[in-house]
Amino acid sequence: MKSKITFLFFLFFSLNIFAHNTIKNIRMNSSPVQLVFDINSTSKPKYSTNYDEFNRLLFIEIPDTKMGLKFNEKKFIGKHIESFKLIDYGTHVGFFIKLKKGVNYKTYSLSNPYRIVFDLKNSDQTKKEFTIAVDAGHGGKDPGAMGNKLKEKDLTLAVAKKLKTELSKDFNVIMTRDSDVFISLSERSKIANRAKADFFISLHINSSASSKAEGMEIFYFSKKSSPYAEKIAAYENSFGDKYGEKTTNIAQIMGELAYNKNMEKSINIADPLNSSLARRLNMKDRGIHGGNFAVLRGFNGPGMLVELGFISNPNEARKLSKDINQKVMAEEIANQMRDFFY
Repeated sequence: MKSKITFLFFLFFSLNIFAHNTIKNIRMNSSPVQLVFDINSTSKPKYSTNYDEFNRLLFIEIPDTKMGLKFNEKKFIGKHIESFKLIDYGTHVGFFIKLKKGVNYKTYSLSNPYRIVFDLKNSDQTKKEFTIAVDAGHGGKDPGAMGNKLKEKDLTLAVAKKLKTELSKDFNVIMTRDSDVFISLSERSKIANRAKADFFISLHINSSASSKAEGMEIFYFSKKSSPYAEKIAAYENSFGDKYGEKTTNIAQIMGELAYNKNMEKSINIADPLNSSLARRLNMKDRGIHGGNFAVLRGFNGPGMLVELGFISNPNEARKLSKDINQKVMAEEIANQMRDFFY
């Protein structure tokens, strides 16, 4: 009798031990980015997950499982994981994983061998909240202003491409053109409207009969213009008329309340931006102005037309053509957009 009891106890104890699955390894794959739990088991392991979105805390519970390795959380901390804690309950294990901001996950299990997989995707792969339209002024058959062996269309495109790179870190970005092609003024605003852009940035280079004219300035859409702003708006709008588009036909599509609100938003971005651009590039701050620009009038939202300097000024033309200065322009514009939207 005693021997039977001993045998049954041994059998129960053995089954209790061997019923456990064992986590034999926890690893990170880099391409694609995955957190993988390798499970030593005779059948497909069960598991459950719960995610606290506010605290970015992912809880994983694997029942009837024990750890088969020494756990070191530090090896998992990095671009996607902020913290990684093990909770050993004896008969099962749990893990609290705090994901980095903007990281999403998808989980599934695989066989041969058995493993539980978490695909991790960072914020660059997730949809961003706001969309910015970047408009490189002129293009194709329309060279824009010319001076000192440079063309406005080339300079604006160079800055626009760098601006897209900077903005793409935090925004969805739509470009009206990304090559040397002609786009009408009305089509530029239509591209932004179709994308439901939250802001429109049109990049331009100024010109003057005087080679001494200098500095940068920003314009926002206003039905009322100062004589100076009216002169600049007429100059920019003339390129549309020159290439077969009657810019007076481009209608303001915003209601009065939206018009006032969009003008307020545009000013709130343009004012600090022009000052910071001028300061970083050691250029004259010519201020911000309201003007009736056709390319801004057709956009259903806030926007600005940025005159980055004078192509007719030899010193500024040289400054505008340098890659390092174009990057500064892109960085500063992107920084101001982040400050406003986030």
